[in-house]
Order: sequence, then structure tokens, then C-alpha cells
Amino acid sequence: MKTPKAFRNFSIFTVISFLICIALSNIVLAQDSPKKKSNQITPQLNGDAEALDINNIYLPFEKNGIIANVIIPPNGSGGQFAGHVFLFSAGFFLSGYTNGNLWANGVAPSTIVQDYLPGTYQTGSNDPNAIIYVVNSTDSAFGTSWHMWTNAVDLGADFYDGNGDGVYNPVDLNNNGVWDPNEDMPDLLGDRTLWCVYYDGVPAIQRRWNTVNPQGIEIKQTVFAYAMANGSLSNTIFIRYRIRNTGLLSPKLDSVYFATWADPDIGQYDDDVTGSDVLLQAGYSYNHNSDGEYGNQPPTFLADQIGGPTVYIPGETFIDNNGNGEYDEGIDTPIDTAQVMRGQNLGIRTFPGAKNMSISSFVEYLNGDPALNDPSNKEEARNYMLGLNRIGEVIDPCTFNHGVVLGGVDCSTVDPFFWFSGDPVTNVGWISTDQEDVRQMLTTGPFTLKENEEKEIFVAYIVGQGSTPLGAIPVARQWSHDDQIYYDNNFDITVSDVSSDNTSVVDEFQLFQNYPNPFNPSTKIKFTIPQFSLLGGDGRGGLITLKVYDVLGNEVATLINEEKPAGTYEVVFNAGSLSSGIYLYTLQYNNSILSKKMILLK
Repeated sequence: MKTPKAFRNFSIFTVISFLICIALSNIVLAQDSPKKKSNQITPQLNGDAEALDINNIYLPFEKNGIIANVIIPPNGSGGQFAGHVFLFSAGFFLSGYTNGNLWANGVAPSTIVQDYLPGTYQTGSNDPNAIIYVVNSTDSAFGTSWHMWTNAVDLGADFYDGNGDGVYNPVDLNNNGVWDPNEDMPDLLGDRTLWCVYYDGVPAIQRRWNTVNPQGIEIKQTVFAYAMANGSLSNTIFIRYRIRNTGLLSPKLDSVYFATWADPDIGQYDDDVTGSDVLLQAGYSYNHNSDGEYGNQPPTFLADQIGGPTVYIPGETFIDNNGNGEYDEGIDTPIDTAQVMRGQNLGIRTFPGAKNMSISSFVEYLNGDPALNDPSNKEEARNYMLGLNRIGEVIDPCTFNHGVVLGGVDCSTVDPFFWFSGDPVTNVGWISTDQEDVRQMLTTGPFTLKENEEKEIFVAYIVGQGSTPLGAIPVARQWSHDDQIYYDNNFDITVSDVSSDNTSVVDEFQLFQNYPNPFNPSTKIKFTIPQFSLLGGDGRGGLITLKVYDVLGNEVATLINEEKPAGTYEVVFNAGSLSSGIYLYTLQYNNSILSKKMILLK
């Protein structure tokens, strides 16, 4: 018989909740007592909480950053798929140094960490406009939701500035009753978009880690999904975090790590298993066997970092010509360029001299093992974000008693910072042997938070379901791959994921990000030749060259050099004879050239 789960939906909105959490925190640290169900608080005000419920996933959100364990009638709480809960609670951890002092905070309710308040440092948590704003693709142009977005813009939300005056004013300028490109509109991503802002304003005495003061961090959160019936977009919810240092304590927060945190409950909560996929930049939870609620078809929940924070690294992302350790435009020479995808309306923002960070670690923690208990202080939280166990030890895959290395893989070669990075479907690599109530953390860092400079992190929550428990994993992986393509193409959902199809009509010359990336030793490169375009497409195609170069500009491979008709193509590049490093692949069609970067990691 299943024991109720502990501390459901911890909330900071009442003093009673704070006192309960402080009193119980030491009890929770024992970790071996039966789980007991706590009270769940239903948000009472319109805009306190909203849910995405437009595809195969139902997921509620609260305006202070809590994800999943928020009651919204009639569905109740929890992220739900196919009629059952798959995600009990989710949020994030942050850690860094301010003036040399370590801090950590976050939104992780089942770990009793809730350090953020709705609103901004300027307006405070009592601001009546600090709610969740909702806009749908089906909403009337210039209607209520468009005008309510004005309050969101006042709190820092983006908008499409159609008339270019820098002011959000959703007015039908020509009175034709429809939106035109020269008119303002909300930052609508997908078919349903939720936006809110919150800040780390909870006083130290009311926190679980009660030696950590507010650091002056604000987070703008955008959540969106598409109303699709099939495919990856029908099984995905996207979350964008924009993290800002307001300068409350320091103009620079150093060595910052951000962890996408989740407490999955795939049906029956105490039989979950975790794994990581470094190539997909993802961590996931699944079931080895049938589940008490989902039966023989439990899904896999996968959290995928599809867009990492930008970072400038001398000698790696730019040549530091003046030697000051900072990228100075017009002085230093960019080696790499980071990109932030803002959607089809706002376009792509580029950062010459920077790169988008990959994930730096994946870990789990759980009850019963003293080295893997809930983090009880900032040091332990930091350890997890560094890919260590709770007490700061590097895990040895050869001896770790929560996993095993299978399939003839040399355990000494397994990266200890990406826990359970093997393939449980084929039983090759580092595989978890736990079947418990687990929490997972997918971390990126380190990066610097300068005053008023935002760092953006894009995450996809993906649910895949197969015909068997382990069969759900490759489905979730495929959705992850497809979602990365959508992101890399700035959420252009018209992009097809067909590997080769020269019968479909293509009107744009495109080169897609290779997959997987990083790769070893082979990867796939996809591109399209336009049917009709200003590039000279006339339906007959033309001469296509696809070449690979190293970072010094030396050609290392020619993949295509021939006439091809218009259509969509995918080729395989095998780099078995090359060494690890960064390579460029360049596609030329008529007078146009496109290039992208890829990473070979052996």
C-alpha cells in the first residue's frame, strides 16, 4: 500500500506555512520516516496560478515559480499525462558567490525550499499586478488579454513593437479589425503563453537555508505550449528563465550555477529511476517495470536544456586583444557567437564573442542514504549543483552503490559528473539501480551575473510514452531531438523533421543544427534547398556543396558536391578519424552560404 507523499505544495504566502516549514525542517532531514501529506493551498486570487492544458500535458504554475504541485480545480495538483500524475513538483536551484560569500537559493517545494516572492524588488510582493499573465493565439487582437499585457510590460515583459516607438500600445491603427505587422502585440510564443516575474525576497529567517539573505535576483518566467494533437510539440511545455542581478548587494555575482530541479512522480511515486543524456543536454526519470497507475505504459519525463546561458571566455569564445579579460566589441576578435531565440516575432539575438553554455552536471538525490539526502544548507545545495554528492564527494561510477556500469564499458572512463549517463534500453553504460522517490537536477554553469544583465535559460519539459516502460525512453529522446530543431530554428513550427523528402515544397534555404551535438563519432546534418526563392530557386535545385572545416579554416571533409533538386536532405558525417574539438560545417547553394558549429567529443 502506498504511503502518502510528504509536504505537498509548500507555500510561502502565509506565516503559518513558514513556521511549519522551519519547525519541520530538522524532522525532514531524518529522511527515513514515513512520508506524510501536508496541506495544499489553492491560490485564491485570479492570476495567482494558471495551467497549461492545450496538448497532451496538463501542468499548473504558481506566480512565485512553483511548478506542478499547485491545485487548480477541477484538475487538482501535479503535472498530468494520460489521466495520471507524472510530475509532483518542479522549479530550480541557483548558487553563486557575492563579494566572496557563498549563497544558494531556489524553488524546490518538496525539499522545503521556496525563496522567491511574486513581483520585483522595485514593486514588492504586494503589487496587485504581480500575477500570471495569459495570452492565447485565439484571443481577439487588441482585446482584453492584449491590453492586460500592458501591466506585464511594466514589470519587464517583452512585446512586439510594431510601430517601433519603444512603447507597448496595442491599438488597431488602421481600424481593420485584425493585427498588422506595424502594430504592437504581446510576446506570444506558442498557442498559449504564461508570463510572471518573481524575486528572491524571502527573508533569511523564513528560509530552510536560513543563513542565506536575499541576493537581489529577479527572474522573468515565460511558459508556453502548442495546441498540437501529435508529434513532439503535443508532448512538450517550454519554460524560459531570464535571470537578472538587480545589484542589491553587488554589481557582479560570480561562479553562478543554475539547476533545473524536478521531483517526478511517474504514477506511483516510489518506483522511479533517473538517467541523463549528455548529447541531448537532458536528464530524465522513467520506470523499469510496470507502474501501479500507468500499468505497462508508464511515460518518461525528460527535462531538456535546449538553450543555455551566454558566457564569454577569453581564448575560447574570443581573442582578448587588449588583455583585460572582458569582451570589448570592436577591439576583441570573436571566435564564437551565442544565440538567444526569441520567437518568430522578435527574432534572434546574437552575442558575438560568446557561446551558449552546455549542461555541466546531472545528479539525483533521495531518501535513506546520508550522502544523498535533501540539501540542508547552502554548501550541500552547491555540492549537488557541482555534480557531487551532498557531502562534497566526487562519485566513482565503479563503486557507486546506486548504479552499475554495464555492456563492457570501462567504468573508469565514465564521466562522474553526469550520473547514470548510460542507455537503460540497451543496458550499456552507467545505469541507475534505484527504484525510489527521487529528485533530479540538471545544472549549467558557471557564469557571471552582472548588474542588470540578463542570462536566459530555455528548458523543455517532455513526456514520452511507448508500448513498454523502457520503450518510453526513446520516444522522449526523439521528442527532445525534434524540440531542439524547433528551438534552433527560432520556434518555426513549419520546419519539417523529415530526413529526406524532395517532393515537399520548400521555400527557404536552411541549414539546421547537427544532431546529436556534441557527437562521437557520427552526426546528422539536415538542410533544405528552396523550391522558389530570391536565392534563385526555380524548382530544379542546383549545385550544392557541404564541407566541414576545423577552427583554423582547414577543410577536413567534403560531404556533398553535386547537383540536387529542391527538397529536404539529411546526411551523416562520420568523424572517426578526427580529434575532439570544434568544427564548422558550411553549405553553399548558388551565391548563398550558411555555416554552423558542431562539437566532436571523444
